[in-house]
Amino acid sequence: MAARGATEAVGPAEGPDEAFVGQAAVLEGIHKSFGPVRALVDVSLELKRGEIRALVGENGAGKTTLMTILYGMLKPDQGHIGIWGRRVGSGWSPREAMRQGVGMLHQHFSLVPTHTVLENVLLPQLTWGALRPDWKKHRAALGKLCEEYGFQLRLDAPLRTLAVGQQQQVEILKLLYQGTRLLILDEPTSVLTPQQIDSLLNLLAILRRQGHTVVLITHKLPEAMSVADAITVLRGGRVIDTVARDSTTPEALARMMVNRDISGLDLEFESRPSAEGSAGKTVLAVRDLVVGGEGGRPAVDGVSLEVKRGEILGVAGVAGNGQMELAQAIVGLSQPSDGPVVMSGKDITRLDVRGRKNLGLGFIPEDRHEHAMFPEMSVRDNLTLERLEQPPLSRAGLVRTQECRRAAIEAMKEYDVRAMGPGVPTGTLSGGNQQKVVLARVLSGKPKVIVACQPTRGLDFAATRYVRERLWAASEEGVGILLISSELEELLTLSHRIVVMFRGRIVGEFKRGSFDIERIGLLMTGQGRTP
Repeated sequence: MAARGATEAVGPAEGPDEAFVGQAAVLEGIHKSFGPVRALVDVSLELKRGEIRALVGENGAGKTTLMTILYGMLKPDQGHIGIWGRRVGSGWSPREAMRQGVGMLHQHFSLVPTHTVLENVLLPQLTWGALRPDWKKHRAALGKLCEEYGFQLRLDAPLRTLAVGQQQQVEILKLLYQGTRLLILDEPTSVLTPQQIDSLLNLLAILRRQGHTVVLITHKLPEAMSVADAITVLRGGRVIDTVARDSTTPEALARMMVNRDISGLDLEFESRPSAEGSAGKTVLAVRDLVVGGEGGRPAVDGVSLEVKRGEILGVAGVAGNGQMELAQAIVGLSQPSDGPVVMSGKDITRLDVRGRKNLGLGFIPEDRHEHAMFPEMSVRDNLTLERLEQPPLSRAGLVRTQECRRAAIEAMKEYDVRAMGPGVPTGTLSGGNQQKVVLARVLSGKPKVIVACQPTRGLDFAATRYVRERLWAASEEGVGILLISSELEELLTLSHRIVVMFRGRIVGEFKRGSFDIERIGLLMTGQGRTP
């Protein structure tokens, strides 16, 4: 359908639009640009009533942008939107979308930690100056809704006391209580355990049976194949195809996503050698490590672990169980209250970040934008910043600009960083290329140990595979790697051993060849201990 100028009507039109009748939602000829970047190009999409539609594509393909337009957070440059058979116009907004039964669950929850579950659910419906809500009535209604969908929630519990999976249930409960009939879920399983993922997918099936329409934005093709009725593939801001789940395969979807042959790309679990790394000497160790947390309770509570030369030790756990505090203590961003950090036999507990880096400790932070790069600085500067005092990048205290440029170009080529040149701002690159810059800077420093935190978060599967391959190659060259990831599949793919953290403690350990996915998932939620 050809793109036309966006309609000038405010909110839903008074009568049905023939082009949109019979569908839950229709996006017709949607165009969206951000400066010179064309995020969406003539995108048309129809969502049926009572279906689960998976929306897949590489990072930057336009999935979230398209759905935020449907939800009213962004306005299209051109095109039309239809909801429940009615055309909407320039007044379309999240508030109007919620009034019309459209809700969106974002990757980052919009909840108030100090409020109770009941208060968080009711917040969007409260009006300043209105009469005090009938809490008893709402409590009874929400109790029935929780029972209907199997939510194990205490309505009076403060949100901060809930696990991540339960917080997500609160978000979904909030949408359902608002009368949402079209739910948009943006990467909803990224922070969930395997059991929580199964529960969520089962919930989506229940919602479908009740007539709800669900859009599942995901980069996990097995999830799309397990629950979706149809799958839409976006690439480069365009719809490539929409296919029925039963008429496609993960391999076919992947080819559409990247427009190149992906033979040999394992989409769920990659087969890796069972080398345990035990032949190498210990390059990193912590013993009875304690790191303070909020409320006087330790975030890391007596953790002991070792990483051998050439070994990847994975740390599994639901976010917020001490993994990040463990990483920060190891790399020098915080000081433990007890227990040493030892690297290659040397106690580095009192060394600062630079001192540890000079000894060969590399760090890939969890949030590349906040802690791993300067988005406004050039690719060249981000690649060379940590080595500016070293020859040949400097001489007699003066930075040699041409040497920095040469080193950056070599690193860009070696690590497949795709940019117009070394002088472009790093923030203008795609997420995958930004992470390659971070990876290149760490690996070019020839580290002996790498602490890698969520190294593939937010990346499409092609960029994810590249990062994983480089980490695996580094381990084969003798680098010891502590891999902290909320992606259990990633840990199973790369790790020689996996330890599970729960409430700041190591509660289980598994060796490659005897990984037990169900057992690991249970331990991540605090259920049981390894024998």
